[in-house]
Amino acid sequence: MTFHADVPQHADLAARLAPIRAHFLSTLGPRLARLDAVLCSASPAAAAMRALQEDVHKIRGVAPTLGFEALGRCAALADELLDPWHHADTDLPVTADLAAALAALRDQIAGALAPSA
Repeated sequence: MTFHADVPQHADLAARLAPIRAHFLSTLGPRLARLDAVLCSASPAAAAMRALQEDVHKIRGVAPTLGFEALGRCAALADELLDPWHHADTDLPVTADLAAALAALRDQIAGALAPSA
């Protein structure tokens, strides 16, 4: 008789997380497009920034669990800097720190989506 504790957990966990990881990666393309739209805008609207903050917050929560630690760290910083837009009804200025955090996040998302070498 084999007890569950006798089975290697890390391989089983990786196998169970594989479809979740694939789904997460499939959500990054549309999120990257929304991020690019904000980065290309001279003065992004509050609604676009709120939507971006929601995307970034989701990435922040899920990425580290699925093995994307650097992506999670970039998303955490961007999420903190996007916090003023969470309930904003008016357009707010994009600070240099926020622009840099979003650019770094964009690079991390692109890296996660790049085919493995």
